[in-house]
Amino acid sequence: MTQQTTVLVTGSKAGIGNGLLAAYAARPNTIAIAAIRDGADSSSAKAISSLPTGPGSKIIVVKYDAGSEISAKEMVKSLANQHSITVLDVVVANAGILKGYGATKDALPGDILEHLTINTLGPILLYQASVSLLNQSKQEPKFFIISSSIGSNGLMDGFPMPLIAYGMSKAAVNFAAGKMHREEERLVVVPVQPGWVQTTMGERAASIVGMEAKDVPVTLETSVGGLMKIFDAATKKEHSGKFWDQNFETVPW
Repeated sequence: MTQQTTVLVTGSKAGIGNGLLAAYAARPNTIAIAAIRDGADSSSAKAISSLPTGPGSKIIVVKYDAGSEISAKEMVKSLANQHSITVLDVVVANAGILKGYGATKDALPGDILEHLTINTLGPILLYQASVSLLNQSKQEPKFFIISSSIGSNGLMDGFPMPLIAYGMSKAAVNFAAGKMHREEERLVVVPVQPGWVQTTMGERAASIVGMEAKDVPVTLETSVGGLMKIFDAATKKEHSGKFWDQNFETVPW
């Protein structure tokens, strides 16, 4: 009997999340769940649903807001009640924001709190809501967090971007990933750096440091291809609880 894989990707309306969702949906025997803020009845949902699917595969679109304290739990309930989804094999916490920049002395409390709410608390709440479904997986269940090397203390001198709120939120979610890894017996938990990617967020970061959008170094195709290799190969013993980049190299914390 052919094994079915159920994958949930948050923030899959565009950019890296959309690329990852498309890659999974194109595989055979895969349920690819797109978790987006716009919801299942939106024009974004229709565009996502029109992505090519592999044999025996389908796309489900559900409403999810990474900035809400209850959205992740409500999403999991709707998956069970409306789509009979009670098992997840892979969850990708991709939804995030990059807003505001400047020196730490000028950082606004509201900006910091917004980044921590969406980029740090969001993945934690998603993990809490989905972990019971992941632990039902007959495969090795996996929880990935799209992080950033801007949140690496070890690489701070190499990334002198004035992004205190964003960097803090990614450093904090990396710590949370390490705790999840150590507290879960089966679950593979991996924060990943996707590269400086040619997306709206990547281009916004480029403008902050005076670069042009065309100079952003990593294409979306290259990033998604590298991430998929990590997602497929990641194991509890070898990769979980470590910080990796899209080239499958470890990143210092």
